[in-house]
Amino acid sequence: MLQSERAHQPLSEEELNMLEAFLASPEAPEECMNSLEMIDGFLTAIVIGPEVVPEHRWIKYMLDPENLRENLFNSPEDEAQITELLNRHVNAIDAQFENEPEGFLPIYEMFSYSEEEERQIAIEEWALGFILGMELCHEAWQPLFSDESTAMLAGPLFVLGKVTDDYDKMSQEEKDQMIDMLDESIIGIYAFWQQQAGEE
Repeated sequence: MLQSERAHQPLSEEELNMLEAFLASPEAPEECMNSLEMIDGFLTAIVIGPEVVPEHRWIKYMLDPENLRENLFNSPEDEAQITELLNRHVNAIDAQFENEPEGFLPIYEMFSYSEEEERQIAIEEWALGFILGMELCHEAWQPLFSDESTAMLAGPLFVLGKVTDDYDKMSQEEKDQMIDMLDESIIGIYAFWQQQAGEE
């Protein structure tokens, strides 16, 4: 396979496991986003958001949010491997929205979890990851929140990410409804920024 073709291949299950193993290992910075779900949420926000974020900036924010480390990786080999995996995952998300935004699924919908609680945590981490992606470009995201109807698109993210205290007051049925709304919310946010870009 040519390198250029490889760059557009979605990650295999084995490669996702490799990425997750790195995030959970002592090699990764302690403060890094340490689950595939959180990273998928974060990178989805980077891909569909209003601002082009340079690779070095989002990788730094993802792996070293507190800006504590001079080197993100312990070796050039780690850096090359992990950077390639992350870039390919970004490309796969980008291709999904470019070709078929209505078919978008967060990564937790592609996994099976042995416990319901485990799935709930995965959804929380995905939503939190997306919120962190918005925070990285805080100012650029403000137009989404300037109108109540578009601001509501982000509602499920803040509830499911437990940024607000609404989650604990909800019945399981209400939580499930919120989870069901999340995909549509993300597609709606994507459409909002596409429309904004078209008007510029």
